[in-house]
Amino acid sequence: MNLKQTIDKKKIQTYIILESKYIFIKETQEIIYKYIDKKKSCKITNIIIKNYTDWEYVCNQIKQQDLFSTTHIFNITVYDSNISTFLKINMNKIGNLSNVKVIKIFYFPKLKYNFLCNNFFHNYIKSSIVLINNSFSYTNNINYWINKKIKKNNVKISLSAKNFLLKKFYININFYANLLEKIILLYPNTRITYKKLYTYYTKTKQLEYYDWIKSIIHFKQNQAIKKLYALKKQKYDTTILINSFKTLIYIILYYKNKIFIKKNYINLTLYKKKIMKLSIYSIIKKTTLEKILLALKLLKKIELCSQHNNKKTVWMNLKTLSIILI
Repeated sequence: MNLKQTIDKKKIQTYIILESKYIFIKETQEIIYKYIDKKKSCKITNIIIKNYTDWEYVCNQIKQQDLFSTTHIFNITVYDSNISTFLKINMNKIGNLSNVKVIKIFYFPKLKYNFLCNNFFHNYIKSSIVLINNSFSYTNNINYWINKKIKKNNVKISLSAKNFLLKKFYININFYANLLEKIILLYPNTRITYKKLYTYYTKTKQLEYYDWIKSIIHFKQNQAIKKLYALKKQKYDTTILINSFKTLIYIILYYKNKIFIKKNYINLTLYKKKIMKLSIYSIIKKTTLEKILLALKLLKKIELCSQHNNKKTVWMNLKTLSIILI
């Protein structure tokens, strides 16, 4: 939301974008490009960092830039999930290369943001760098994107319909972004009411973490596995499934043994309210501490597989989670 004001205040040559969904990446690019186009014409190069030679290519391109040539924007996507020593060395190497004709935009879509990550970027940031952390939980960016989309397309939408989108958007950003796009195309020059929106939503509705968790809580083993397969087919975010199941485990652990896990407080606030609407008394009563410990060990394994982008193993272990408490 504040990117435009930040760009106007500073002469920025390096941008770092963390944890972004596609719609936010696209939105950020448009803002940066629009600002640069006002000042000068530019050349754009997209690079995906896979190995050492890719980093060397970026360094060489920056070094070779002629001060009198066109401004060159490098879109550099780095799929590392952790801040490795190798990553630090190359980021610092590029950071030390200064050229007024080069603008670098780093994207880290898979990076797990933690204490070490925070320390590195805190030390890396200078006056010419903007750090953008567009996590799906950042409601201000979601609200900003929805309002901009509605205004840009001159859409007439009722307050109840708009509130429905704002409320649901946090669960599955990609699905609801696509839903809004289709609604705009379906109802040109027509006021979009809650009834119109909800009718279309029910026809195109996809499963969410809640549907899977609900089957687990109600001890419906086959249904839980079927819903998991459906979620896999629609390419649902496995991080949401992992965190929602972890929240369920911590809820059970708290009510069973009065153990509160502070470390997972953020995720508890995201999923607890909705999970607590279900009848969880039976699963609290029947789940043993042995099963809880087994589930926590498996969750740790799944998170490690997720960090290494091993999707096949993640889904296979999520299937085991579907039946581990039953």
